[in-house]
Amino acid sequence: MIMTKFDFELVLPGKHAYFIGVGGVGMSAVARVLRHLGLRVSGSDSKAGKMVESLCAEGIRVHIGQTESHLDDVDFVVYSSAILPNHLELEAARRLGLPIYHRAEVLAALFNRAETSIAVTGTHGKTTTTSMISYVMSCLGKNPTCLVGGDVLNFRTNTVLGQNHYWVAEADESDRSHELYAPSYAIVTNLEQDHIENYPKFSDLEQSFERFVANAQDPGAIIYPLMDRALKTIVKNSGRPCISFGFTEEADFAAVNIEFDAFGSSFDLLECGLYAGRFQLAVPGLHNIANALAAMTLFAQLGLDFDEVRKPLAEFKGARRRLEVKYTSDELVVVDDYAHHPTEVLASIEALKKMGKRLTVVFQPHRFTRTRYFFKEFGEVLRQADDVILTEVYAAGELNPEGTGVDLIYREVCGYGHPAVRVMDKKEVSDYLANRKEQEPSIVAFLGAGDIGEVADEFASRFKSISAA
Repeated sequence: MIMTKFDFELVLPGKHAYFIGVGGVGMSAVARVLRHLGLRVSGSDSKAGKMVESLCAEGIRVHIGQTESHLDDVDFVVYSSAILPNHLELEAARRLGLPIYHRAEVLAALFNRAETSIAVTGTHGKTTTTSMISYVMSCLGKNPTCLVGGDVLNFRTNTVLGQNHYWVAEADESDRSHELYAPSYAIVTNLEQDHIENYPKFSDLEQSFERFVANAQDPGAIIYPLMDRALKTIVKNSGRPCISFGFTEEADFAAVNIEFDAFGSSFDLLECGLYAGRFQLAVPGLHNIANALAAMTLFAQLGLDFDEVRKPLAEFKGARRRLEVKYTSDELVVVDDYAHHPTEVLASIEALKKMGKRLTVVFQPHRFTRTRYFFKEFGEVLRQADDVILTEVYAAGELNPEGTGVDLIYREVCGYGHPAVRVMDKKEVSDYLANRKEQEPSIVAFLGAGDIGEVADEFASRFKSISAA
């Protein structure tokens, strides 16, 4: 089993854990779990918000801003990759000699002690797949402990505080912290170049996942998509037990006879080529069927009855900011989505276009490194929307020595002869959309991993208030 610096046996209930940046989605989940396990938990964040409010309501004290005095009576400090090395409280903790742990070290140390641990990682689909597993297992009374990289819409939280028998966790590959996990079952949704700042070459990413797969505990299994060639090679070379999913009968678990409706789908499930039933999803797109296949492959290994799985699977509403519908009427649908990689943007556009309405995409590029690496691919996929609005790049803390800007993507989309693409300050987007004259029913989708979701909320709220009047 992989060991981390964090040893829960030495951090007995009652100890005081302090989280720097506790309002982050990953940090808040671990903070909630430690409090559930009996520790005293507090933390700080740069600003107030819904997450901070909910943590405070749950008994976790949150300070806004940085002050060394916040560390009085603290036994150890937890930080994430989003916290810079010169953060005032992080530097203070070093001076005070406090034990300091990365969020993933704490989570992995707890996760690796579970009786049955399930880690979900991969370039795309982690959050939705983890959410789907968490919701179905909870509905079936398995009482899992779950940590998700976004709020499960059915629960309105990113954490399920259950028992120690089943642990389900989203393992983030962006900073290589997934290598700390030693799961009973590892689901790898896919493998594609991303996070260029940590994986300059695709071979770097492959090597990282080779290490992750090697950590899997016996007698568990690796669950992977058969259509992903690079991942298939890694899994097969590992010598670990493995089960595949996909859209052809060659996969151990396959979806065939797929039908799409306005905002969902249905499909026949084949298990080793044999019919296992027809299933429905209330989340759109082929990519969500792939997410469901990954989850159902796991359920089969856990001995869950597919007849029991069918109902909660159909009730699953998705995860926050994953094609989340913020407003809907006959004339307008407003969607908020986390897509920030060309493959994710394409999957979202394809899913939304199946609704048969005019599609406007508001896209906020995320990170200068990703924008420079993928600007051609972004141009190719965004041109498939009827209208494209681009905002400036969300830096995510990155410096920009090469002067990368959204103009790279803009020129690519224009190069395809797209008739309706413009660059706009995100503060102007809501007013522009509200004031334009639409001649037909439309979808407006806000895409990006930055703060574009706030614009989606503001735009949707205009129509909600009109409807309520």
